[in-house]
Amino acid sequence: MRNAFINALLNEARNDPSIILLVGDLGFGVVEDFAKELPKQFVNFGINEQSMVSAAAGLAREGFKPYVYSIGNFPTIRALEQIRNDICYMNLEVTIVAIGAGLAYGTAGYSHHLVEDISAMSQLPNIKIFSPADPENTKTTFKSMLHYHGPKYIRLGKGSDPAILSDFKQTDENVFIQDGSEEILILSTGQILNEVLIAKSRLGIAGHNPRLIHLSEVSESNILGLSSILNGKQILTVEEHILRGGFGSMVLETLHLLGDYKISRIGIKEINPHFSGSQQHLRNLYQIDSNAITEKYISLL
Repeated sequence: MRNAFINALLNEARNDPSIILLVGDLGFGVVEDFAKELPKQFVNFGINEQSMVSAAAGLAREGFKPYVYSIGNFPTIRALEQIRNDICYMNLEVTIVAIGAGLAYGTAGYSHHLVEDISAMSQLPNIKIFSPADPENTKTTFKSMLHYHGPKYIRLGKGSDPAILSDFKQTDENVFIQDGSEEILILSTGQILNEVLIAKSRLGIAGHNPRLIHLSEVSESNILGLSSILNGKQILTVEEHILRGGFGSMVLETLHLLGDYKISRIGIKEINPHFSGSQQHLRNLYQIDSNAITEKYISLL
């Protein structure tokens, strides 16, 4: 996904000299082509994320379109005050790009686990949040982001991410649906969709066929746009994020205002900062894997 994003950004930057890519002394093997081809539009800012975000705000004030690129919590949680005050409050054209959403950098330990970012970023004014599921979805999401003015945040996988949205129908710019015949509907965002698809395959063997909806933009307006589809259905939200303040919370709070929706959620109930290991290992430990989704779905039936 990171390669898909950088390639899409490079294609756009070739025709738009106002695009500036700022990186925090990382991304080697991914950003070299951009740096080599457009050296005047590339800045390696070093390991100094707070200053990098403030510098991006200054560039935006001068008419540039900066993209701040770093791993996980470094361009988000570490620089949250600068994002809040320098970018969101001023409603500036800055895009924050976080690599390794969820538990993608699981072996690096809790410092690299990006599982509170939706909760933190969604509280800020003016910002739009994007969470694509695979490389192709990353490209389409990038194109849709170009239409928005103001602060943007996109959370991406680490690399070698499989294509998983090919059987979905795109019904809106950032809404994808795979039809099903049952009254229970599974709603997700980001890479955790691959666990949802495995669960659907297992449920299919048992004769069940849930409808799936993937949102690559996490927003109340996107959720409200689905209210007619969701009405009368049992909804199960799935996310690779803490439950409190995350994607499922946004769904719950948004639909609560409209009526009596039946909503269940799968996500990380409580973080254990001592857990580390592969992404799959941590998904299993936190019970957000395909087995947990399958069991929860059957219990709702």
